[in-house]
This record gives sequence, structure tokens and C-alpha cells, in this order.
Amino acid sequence: MPESQLCCSEIVDVQNYAALIQQQINEDKQNLREKTVYGIQLTEEKLNDFRDEQIGQLKELMDEATKPNKKITISKDMKHKN
Repeated sequence: MPESQLCCSEIVDVQNYAALIQQQINEDKQNLREKTVYGIQLTEEKLNDFRDEQIGQLKELMDEATKPNKKITISKDMKHKN
């Protein structure tokens, strides 16, 4: 089986994790949680089970998720300068 395909246990893991994230989002929407933290902490043992490609993907995901929000403010009286 190619590395890019998920085996059955990996699919179940992804489905379970997706369900956990959805539950956390729903709880956050209902303000039942004190602070917004999604997901779970990965143990060193669990991280050791990942392939290098998966670690890279986690790093990219973390980088995207932790980027500061860039807000652009446009006022009505702002004029376009040439």
C-alpha cells in the first residue's frame, strides 16, 4: 500500500479526531469552555509513531493556525492614491 493511502486504523483515528474537534467547537459556541483550545496534546510516544511527512504536515498546520490575524481597516473617506 502506498504511504499516501490511509489504512483502516488511521481512518478511524482521523474520524475520531474530527468528531472531537467538532465537539470542542460546539462547546465553544455554547460558551461551555473557559478558553478556546482545540485538539489534544500529543505524547512523545505518539509523535514517534508519525512518519516524517506527517510531522511536516503537523508543523505546517501549526504554523497556519498560529498566524496572527491580519485585519485591514478601510475608512470611507480614504482616497485611492496614484
